Formats: sequence, structure tokens, C-alpha cells
Amino acid sequence: MIEYDESHQRAAIQLASDYLLRAVGAANRHLGGDLTRGAVIMGVIQANIRPTAPGGPEHFGPPCLRPVSGGALAAMLGIPAETVRRKVKTLIEEGYLVRVHGGLTVPAEVLARPEISRLVRANYVNLRRLFRQLQRVGVDLGATSLRPEAALET
Repeated sequence: MIEYDESHQRAAIQLASDYLLRAVGAANRHLGGDLTRGAVIMGVIQANIRPTAPGGPEHFGPPCLRPVSGGALAAMLGIPAETVRRKVKTLIEEGYLVRVHGGLTVPAEVLARPEISRLVRANYVNLRRLFRQLQRVGVDLGATSLRPEAALET
């Protein structure tokens, strides 16, 4: 296990916070200015394309469009189920989401929309920036995991 001093931890927190604020700003700009709406769309996308097997990037093949329930979205986002229900209703009416057996999915044609493509591209650039900055301040990225909950276990 790698030991980090307080300055490494502060730097990592600062850089991660910068990343998060840039990601939220990008979602806000590209998804209509409603942060909760953007979070719901991104939550459904994330749940839909989550790999079924643990592992590295080679497990990220074509999206399998695994549906996610509104209740699971509310729990994932930490917001009231009624708020998720209202946002989902609007997003279905706008064609961003569809309800299928087992929950909600984002249709492939929505993923190809310019605003979603721009958001994905902006987040990719933002993520690369975060990794470069973390490496620059000496944070070891060799122990990264695709499972965010694994970081909480250590």
C-alpha cells in the first residue's frame, strides 16, 4: 500500500474537485442548464453501459443497454425518487429516455446526438487532464479500479 502525506491528499482532493466542477459545468452547458436533469441522463447512460464483467477497458464493448429503475437512479444520485420520476417523465417526452422492461434506457440515436457527443468528448478530455495532473503531483494511478466502490473499501 502506498502511503500519502497530507500534501498529496490535499492535492488529489483539489484536482478531483476541479474535475468534478468541470464535469458538472459541461453537463450543465450541454444538457440544457438543469443539473438534476443532466445527472439523471448521465446516470441512465452510466447504468446502461456498465460492463457486466469486472475488468479493464477491454470489457467495454458495445453498450448492452442494461435498463435501470427510477428507484436505483434516485439511490445512485442521492435525490428523492419523486424528483427522479418528474425528470424521467420529461426526458421520456423529449425522447432522451425510453421505458423498457426492467427500467430505463437511452436509445442509441440519443447517444449520437451532438449535445451528448460533445459532453462525452468534453468529459474524456477533462478526465485525461485529471490523470495527467494527478501524476504530476505524484499520485500513483497504478491501483485504479473500474469499480468506484472498491476505492471506498480501502
